[in-house]
Amino acid sequence: MRITGLCVGLVLNLVMVLPAAAAERALDLLDAAVSFTADFTVSGDKGTYHGSVWHAPGRERRDFSTKDGGQAVILRRDTNSAYLLKPSGRWYVGLAFSAVGVLAGGIDTLTVERTRLGSDVVAGIRTTRYKVVGNGPKGSRFDGHAWFANDGVMMKAEGTVTESNGRRSEVATALSNLRLGKVDERMFELPAGWMGMDLRSVPPERLAQAIEAMRPLLEGR
Repeated sequence: MRITGLCVGLVLNLVMVLPAAAAERALDLLDAAVSFTADFTVSGDKGTYHGSVWHAPGRERRDFSTKDGGQAVILRRDTNSAYLLKPSGRWYVGLAFSAVGVLAGGIDTLTVERTRLGSDVVAGIRTTRYKVVGNGPKGSRFDGHAWFANDGVMMKAEGTVTESNGRRSEVATALSNLRLGKVDERMFELPAGWMGMDLRSVPPERLAQAIEAMRPLLEGR
């Protein structure tokens, strides 16, 4: 389980969940006000990922497939917790939700703005299309478009990420088969009987290295 594979979906959605008209911190805008389940696709320079998402205010889970097999992420903003899971090995790594922004390249300081352009239908859902600009640390930014349903769920986003070193990459994410309604709280809980390692005490800038170092121990136990 490589950290790039596990976090790409999280990174892109942190970058592009932008339901506010004025500049605000992206991490304050993560939670849609409604509960839903959906299928999702995320594409970037690391490849394309397909999976399922379960969302409730303050809580989200994403299961997806990579070349290393199935993986999952549980985000618990309500308890300042995040978990990276490897279902085939029945193990997980826990860390603080507040560390996710740093792990994702400084997204914890990202501010975003949007300009309304018009209306579109995305995956059968009526949406409003926006021009989006996100400004991150050390000159990093996102330029593109995002489509939001009337209830605030982001159905689609695409554009260009420019890193602080000037490197540019095209990114895109989209939902399909959106189903509004209550989500079983067990989806946001750790499975019983799995082995886990807690990395809350590890500095955020060392998390990726620590997770990769622990991987052989967890998979070979």
